[in-house]
Amino acid sequence: MYARLRQLVQWWGISRIVSTAGGVFCVALGAWWVLRVPPPPPESAIVFATTSVVAPAGPNNLGVTTNPVFIRVHVAGEVLRPGVYQLPGTARVVDAVDAAGGPTAFADVDVINLAAALFDTAQIFVPRRGSVISRAPIPRPLPGVNAPPSPNVNTPEGASSTRININTASMSDLDTLSGVGPSTAKAIIDYRTKNGPFGSIEDLLNVRGIGPAKLDAMREQVTV
Repeated sequence: MYARLRQLVQWWGISRIVSTAGGVFCVALGAWWVLRVPPPPPESAIVFATTSVVAPAGPNNLGVTTNPVFIRVHVAGEVLRPGVYQLPGTARVVDAVDAAGGPTAFADVDVINLAAALFDTAQIFVPRRGSVISRAPIPRPLPGVNAPPSPNVNTPEGASSTRININTASMSDLDTLSGVGPSTAKAIIDYRTKNGPFGSIEDLLNVRGIGPAKLDAMREQVTV
């Protein structure tokens, strides 16, 4: 076989073999150069600064608030589950009542504004039916002027009387009662906020600053 290969080389010629091999190499090199994957451009290696946009707080494109605001309110009175509840900042009084389980069978929701807006630390008191009556504000004496006789004290039998409901009265209303000043009015509100509505007038004796004598002075002016 070696002799035959030697005869083939002598017949073909050394120069012809070298030129043929060189031509094949050049063709292969040209094909590789055409079909090769070009390197990435130099610009791709340059780091460019980017700008990120942070969405502002508030409703997104879907209408969902990204940073909701919550408040805490105290629901008391004639509701199924009195207590402190966390609600959205856009909640109304009706939402607070619903969160507390809704009104009881004895609740009088017609005397409260269910559509009123709420605020943090607010108290919603749902009164018992028949415990709130319409009343005109009691005038307060001017400083330095002798106060007129307290209303509703020693009222003749059969005469109309206006009483203040100690479960719903504001601090200014309570301040008009006989023997009650700002500190005692605040103590009454603090007591019902902590312990719930008064069950009877005698429960006022549990309030700091109210004794039997002060209770007797205001007994005919208040109701529950």
